Amino acid sequence: MTTASTISAARVTTVLAIGLMAISMSGEAATLYANGFETNISDWDAFGGAYVATRVASGTNGVTSASGSFHAESSTSGSASRWGGYNFGAGDAVPTAFQEYTTSIDIYLDVGAGLANDTRFDFSSAINNNSGTHQRDFIFNAGFYDDASGPGSGLNRFVISASNNSQPGSAYAKNPDKSPIAITLTGWYTFEHHFYDNGGVLAVDMNIYDAANVLINTWTLSNAADLIAGIGGNRYGWFDYNKLPTLAFDNASLNVIPIPAAVWLFGSALGMLGWARRRIS
Repeated sequence: MTTASTISAARVTTVLAIGLMAISMSGEAATLYANGFETNISDWDAFGGAYVATRVASGTNGVTSASGSFHAESSTSGSASRWGGYNFGAGDAVPTAFQEYTTSIDIYLDVGAGLANDTRFDFSSAINNNSGTHQRDFIFNAGFYDDASGPGSGLNRFVISASNNSQPGSAYAKNPDKSPIAITLTGWYTFEHHFYDNGGVLAVDMNIYDAANVLINTWTLSNAADLIAGIGGNRYGWFDYNKLPTLAFDNASLNVIPIPAAVWLFGSALGMLGWARRRIS
């Protein structure tokens, strides 16, 4: 005969199973903005005028799109995006609490383009303070070289490092103090910024992946002054310096990483367990 206590005990077992299963789960990133430029240049006109990006068909200037049939080209002034809107879409100067997130963009590097030595570009993903205004830039500093100094000496290559400053005045791609690397193969590369809380201080992993999603290199930048309590949401993605005649990019996105689902589910499971115990007693 099935009793109320048996049913309650079964419920407890089920609740515990849910809680244990939830512990092994992690929250999946939520995409707040994505553009592969198949239909428009949405949000890559953030600064207007000479900064607006151009949407082009695959094959334009000899570049096959990273995916689909279209991609974008930065203006020589340097195109920019708000990643769908500053502060996770809330807008500029809107007080915002920090939440872990990533920004990502595919950039085409052509080592055989016949560029002059020391032809440079930057790409920045910036973050706001908790008042919703600019806090700091995190910049990939890049340049084409065919000279005999630095990483990849003597080869046609792009040399890339990471800093909080722009070229050419305040940063240099080949700066030996910034752990520069050389990329010698033409192709699409994903440039990713991962913004996260590292013991109460903002940290940013700046990653480069090849077209097979193999990690090429990572740099971690952090400033002790950037306490998480004072940090807000995203600001722009911006080619803040560009001397390449063709700077192709594709698949721009911003993804927010939520609190793991396990936290909510396990909390709910504990609450249900308490209810079940009361029922049994």
